[in-house]
Amino acid sequence: MDNIVGVRFVEAGPIAYCAPDGLNLGMGDYVVVRTDRGERLGWVVITPDQVISAAVDGPLRVVDRLASEEDVGAWRAQRERAQEDLGRAQAIATRTDPRVRVASLTYDLAGECGELTYVAHDQERGEWLRRDASRILEVDLEVQQVGDRDRAKALGGLGQCGRALCCSSWQVEFPAISIKMAKDQGLAPNPSKISGVCGRLLCCLSFEVEAYREIVGTLPKVGKRVSTPVGRAKVISINALTEVVRLRIDETGEVIEIPAAQLRSQYGTAVRPADLEDQVEAPIRERDRELRDNFLDVLTPIDMPAPRRSSNEPRRERGDRNERPPRPEGERRSSTSRRSRPARDGSGGGDARPDRPPRSGGAGQDGAPRGEGRPGIARRRSSGAAPVANADGNTERPPRPEEAPRVAGVGPDGETNADGTPRRARRRGRRGGRRRGGAGEGGGSSENVE
Repeated sequence: MDNIVGVRFVEAGPIAYCAPDGLNLGMGDYVVVRTDRGERLGWVVITPDQVISAAVDGPLRVVDRLASEEDVGAWRAQRERAQEDLGRAQAIATRTDPRVRVASLTYDLAGECGELTYVAHDQERGEWLRRDASRILEVDLEVQQVGDRDRAKALGGLGQCGRALCCSSWQVEFPAISIKMAKDQGLAPNPSKISGVCGRLLCCLSFEVEAYREIVGTLPKVGKRVSTPVGRAKVISINALTEVVRLRIDETGEVIEIPAAQLRSQYGTAVRPADLEDQVEAPIRERDRELRDNFLDVLTPIDMPAPRRSSNEPRRERGDRNERPPRPEGERRSSTSRRSRPARDGSGGGDARPDRPPRSGGAGQDGAPRGEGRPGIARRRSSGAAPVANADGNTERPPRPEEAPRVAGVGPDGETNADGTPRRARRRGRRGGRRRGGAGEGGGSSENVE
């Protein structure tokens, strides 16, 4: 925008746009500007070719003249006077309200008008301060309430870095500061370390926070657990200045340091978040394990055919070695069927034949013949008589036939061989003492004679 310059009246103060009124002004020229509160001395900080039309706001002031030596001398004298009157104004404010702090006091070139700023915890109009200070200082004062940062800007001083305060040396506006900026830069939330002379958060916390966020944003946060090729680890700290990440291995407790660039390149592949592995990869591995356990086999084709059997070699299936050939239908007889047959005459078990008399070998428990004790098993016929009761009422068993004296060369039945030796009794029926038919339960034959 043509014929407009930017003038500053206070170091690191706001810029006022003024019309040069035909003067050819350059950077750093001292000028005198006429305002509603008298004449004030300032210097040019923005030339006409540097002014942005969008930045111009409000009514324009007019540059009266270039500052002369007398104007500069008057400005210096009024600044010294303001420094002396600052203590007097503070004493006036303390007598009325001890919590009020005077921030700044400035005069115009003539010393007839002035501006006073103060800090208070409550919102006060400051009419009493303007009235009392104007009467004692004998000037027309304009009073305005400001904050703690404005007071530190007006008074000046040194910061924790040992240099002049940024707000009083070059910073025009106060940035928005939050405690999250200190956490993003790895600073402890200690008020004595992250606060300035004004008691507020340091303005320099906003200078490098974007660079810190760019470095730390692509790395795991402090306190997070990650999965590495050597095991799971916990992120202890991240040094954004040296770009080094410190990890502690869970199994061994060893602390290792990894460059941020190396960890950034491996993050997501070799190094993964533990939460991602537990929530996403663990179910997939479990499903693969179940499929692998339930999988039987894979049929793979082969190039070589199976060897052929010889024509003379009999073909034998699996399990034929232990199998026996089936018996003919006529030889299959069930022992239980024979055992379960009742006697036809009702006196004993088994299928007694009609042409053979029942076995008379004594009575059982039910009064049945003595051969019915064990079903299905034929008993040998006893040649002796059944036990009889004697005169006293006791049961006495007669002696067995084999207990009787034998004649040499004669068997129990009186049969002898050709050489005179007794002939052995021949057992008839099936092997093992079982006989077909008979009066007993097992169907034993009654013709088995010893």
